[in-house]
Amino acid sequence: MSKPVIGILGNTFKTAPGQFSSALREYVNSDYVEAVLKNGGTPAVIPTAGMQEDPEEALSFCDGILVPGGEDVHPWYYGEEPSPGIGTIRPEIDEAWMAAGKYALEKKIPMFGICKGIQFLNVLCGGTLYQDLYTQKKDCILHMQSLERSYLFHHVDVLGNTHLAKILGEGKHPVNSMHHQAVRDLGENLRVSAVAPDGTIEAIESIDGQIVAVQWHPEGLTTSAPEMNRLFADLVERSRKYRDQR
Repeated sequence: MSKPVIGILGNTFKTAPGQFSSALREYVNSDYVEAVLKNGGTPAVIPTAGMQEDPEEALSFCDGILVPGGEDVHPWYYGEEPSPGIGTIRPEIDEAWMAAGKYALEKKIPMFGICKGIQFLNVLCGGTLYQDLYTQKKDCILHMQSLERSYLFHHVDVLGNTHLAKILGEGKHPVNSMHHQAVRDLGENLRVSAVAPDGTIEAIESIDGQIVAVQWHPEGLTTSAPEMNRLFADLVERSRKYRDQR
């Protein structure tokens, strides 16, 4: 039986002028690709242009979707104006991802969100964000580590009676951390599945099992914290079940 196809939502960047003219390129970080491959899935990069033009065509072959990290979600999507602490906003990326996310929700395609991915999925479901933890939330620990993504930086507490607890186990787990935004008010059909020591929401999941999302970067921890491979294996398994039920 063929491996489940995991669509990884793409991003864009423009190359600097050099010997050849500058060009706009579609990309995903190789760590996402390698984590999906390592845990039994077939990764496929979904270009932003395809998501915007025809999300059904762009995602129809996917058995599951990985929503990766990226720039800040535009606060207009949750009814706010930009605060002074907000970072880079890419409206064209948000527009493409929203089109893809709405299609995936409608078709019940399993999704796994990472960093921006948890924030995006919460907003997609009607939730809000802290635009900047350090100016909007009191008594924060540091959530933006330096250097390698493979470094473990702080702990999260995985809550009992959650799907995440079935994946990783209830209780404390060390994670990396590279964000300044976070889930504030939960979207519809979502519940909290992990929190940081300062109470910041570090993981969410949907009641119906379609969505699992974490604030840390497990794709950078597949060697330094091998338990994180289970998150990708879970996406692959949920995607296999979805494919078999089509």
